[in-house]
Amino acid sequence: MATENILIILLMFVSTALALECYSCSNQDGNKDKCVKTSKQCEQNQDACTSYIRWAIPPYWTPRGNRIYFLSKDCDTQVNCAKRQSALKQSCVRDWYLDWACIECCSGDLCNYYATLGSQRISVSTWTTLLLSFGAFIVTRFV
Repeated sequence: MATENILIILLMFVSTALALECYSCSNQDGNKDKCVKTSKQCEQNQDACTSYIRWAIPPYWTPRGNRIYFLSKDCDTQVNCAKRQSALKQSCVRDWYLDWACIECCSGDLCNYYATLGSQRISVSTWTTLLLSFGAFIVTRFV
């Protein structure tokens, strides 16, 4: 009887030790402070860490109404995270002038430390450059 109790206690510790650990925060302004300092043990069925990134105008007053990043991190399942990514597929555009939201999923202890906040590259399209050049030519030519 005592051997069974010891075995059950050991199994409880092993299952807790094998649980995934993820960073955890809710609606923080950017990937700093609580989002990179607070972590938690996930439940047994949770096999993914998530980062929910939202770029929007804050609910409080700012001088020019500038948009900021809101970041939430937590544990989830790969299946649920993929569903959430699919639901946000249309709004995950990462343009600086639009409100957008994205979900990032990863698997591995504390893998959600980094979050992709902006676009990979910022570029001006060729058509925009041509239109601006043509407009400047017209203004200088006829004014």
